[in-house]
Amino acid sequence: MRSMILWTVLPASLCLAAPAGMAQNVELLDRVERLTDAGEARAARQALARWEGEFGSTAPLAQRAKAWYLAGRLAEEGAEAELNYLRVVIDGSNSLYADDALLRLGQYKYAQAEYARAVEYLGRLRRDYPTSELASEALLWISKSAGALGDAERACAAAEQGLRELPPDDTLLERSFREEQASCGATARRYTVQVAAFKEVAAAQNLARGLLGGGYDAWVLNATSRDPLYRVRVGRSLIEAEAQALADRLARAGHSPFLVSQPARRGEDR
Repeated sequence: MRSMILWTVLPASLCLAAPAGMAQNVELLDRVERLTDAGEARAARQALARWEGEFGSTAPLAQRAKAWYLAGRLAEEGAEAELNYLRVVIDGSNSLYADDALLRLGQYKYAQAEYARAVEYLGRLRRDYPTSELASEALLWISKSAGALGDAERACAAAEQGLRELPPDDTLLERSFREEQASCGATARRYTVQVAAFKEVAAAQNLARGLLGGGYDAWVLNATSRDPLYRVRVGRSLIEAEAQALADRLARAGHSPFLVSQPARRGEDR
């Protein structure tokens, strides 16, 4: 009978020990995070090394992803940080740290002047984690990277999209987007969409009025001695993606639109 009692009690004691070990695991990893946030890098590295030695091989994936993320933040070399963030992104893609790891990878590649790779990582953040709180900040670095690549249209589009998605009261991020917008706006190609051209101004104005009634930003480009046609256009100073979407919408409505690069000629009038 005694042996039976021991047999039944022993597993119970083991079951009680497992949660205690798990609690110690979580507590130590949380301590690493607190030390990292406080800027106490040396103590954080020591605590993380202890965690790796005691729990690293048996911890659940979510905790290992957190450890890799913290190791990236604590890394003293950029290549080491990149490796740890990549582990989060690849093996811990469902963790709470994957979007932050992608943002940091994008920033690191921007600092290394690998702008195309930066756009790749940041674009993946927005594609794979569309509800992330970091999605707007990713647009800022996409704008910076695209500008560095000479892709002014993409840089401006990212800055404008970022301003539309801006979190409330984030004045610092707004100012950064405004700066990007100002620096790229002068060189980005802009478009309008031409719907039709007429020899008679009345026909052009009738079409423009109909388009305005349909909710389009329609206007008439006046004829000149060199160009005797009155051209009906929709939209002003659009980026290419916006202009193409507008043209597609007009085509579905039965028109034959096409994109026209701006600046437009003198003589524009509604």
